[in-house]
Amino acid sequence: MTDVHKITLQVRAPRGSFHGRVEIGYWCVADNFVVLCDENGRPTGDGKRLLNEGGDPKVIATAMLKSSRRYGNSRPSGFNDRLVYQKLKY
Repeated sequence: MTDVHKITLQVRAPRGSFHGRVEIGYWCVADNFVVLCDENGRPTGDGKRLLNEGGDPKVIATAMLKSSRRYGNSRPSGFNDRLVYQKLKY
């Protein structure tokens, strides 16, 4: 069984009476890959990245969570999230 680690990612900073928003993610290292997973260790399907020698898995997992949140399914995950449109090619 691999160890499951928790990431807390700040999505919006607190300002005025708004308390801010965070997103919670989980990751583990399996077969020398950093994998985003749920709290039980099951992969979420958001991808995996090779863990190079001397690499920090927490930094890789944080970058993966940011990337999956921003570009993962090309639609906002909540009502107040930023809309992400595909770039136009002429």
